[in-house]
Amino acid sequence: MLETVEIMPLTGALGAEVSGVQLADLVRRNDNSNAEQLFQMLVENKVLVFRDQHPDPQTHVDVAKLIGDLAPAVPMYPKVAGYEDIIIIRNDDDNPPENEVWHADMTYREVPIFASVLHGVHIPPVGGDTLWVDMVAVAKGLSAPMRQFLTGLTARHTIQKGFSFVNENGQNDRAAELAETINREKATNHPVLRKHPVSGAETLFVNAAFTEAINELAADESDAMLRHLYSRIDNPRYQMRVKWRPGTVVMWDNWATQHYACGDHYPSFREVQRVTVSTPRYASLGLN
Repeated sequence: MLETVEIMPLTGALGAEVSGVQLADLVRRNDNSNAEQLFQMLVENKVLVFRDQHPDPQTHVDVAKLIGDLAPAVPMYPKVAGYEDIIIIRNDDDNPPENEVWHADMTYREVPIFASVLHGVHIPPVGGDTLWVDMVAVAKGLSAPMRQFLTGLTARHTIQKGFSFVNENGQNDRAAELAETINREKATNHPVLRKHPVSGAETLFVNAAFTEAINELAADESDAMLRHLYSRIDNPRYQMRVKWRPGTVVMWDNWATQHYACGDHYPSFREVQRVTVSTPRYASLGLN
């Protein structure tokens, strides 16, 4: 089935728009060969964009299962009724955009989530785009002495840093959920330069949302180094941008990218729904 799809690269760095396939048909066919091809397309392109899909909640969940095992949903977000695996990210008068910063999802976990599948449900007429950045390309763009310096260093990631806005904004219900989650999700350390478990590619694995510090450096050195590394992400040559339409589905490799949800649509209403994948269905495809 996937032999007939068209894959159009979106930038020179990362991302592809996939046409000629309905994700609901892939789920119905339940074909391992098609699932493996979809997985390989994802790892190779890092971000896949599918237009005019409009999946129902069960299809949304099943599409994510094609590429791996599902991760527990973040408790600080509402869920689709009857589907605890689908979180709702909604902007309206009571829910302005929050945490506008480049980040990878849930890096505070000992095993960060592998991928996410995001469905555009209610899309504003203007704005609300999402940007992605290729962290493999960012790592490659570092000078050889910088890569050598960073090799072997580790960084501490915590959930409380990424969701500090919950307490700052006085969101008491979410703050209670955050406190419970902190008890379960302790700080975890990851290599600053991390090998992608599937492709084998080296990635820069620090992000402004969840990374607190580089462990081996003094606090002021760590802060300065992280600011420098984050500045590398701002180079447009490493980035892509998706303009949402209702029914658009975007799937991305969280181990190889970071993303940024632009809040320029506010106060227009926007709702997207997300399922996360904890570990990949296929261990290695020899892509490095």
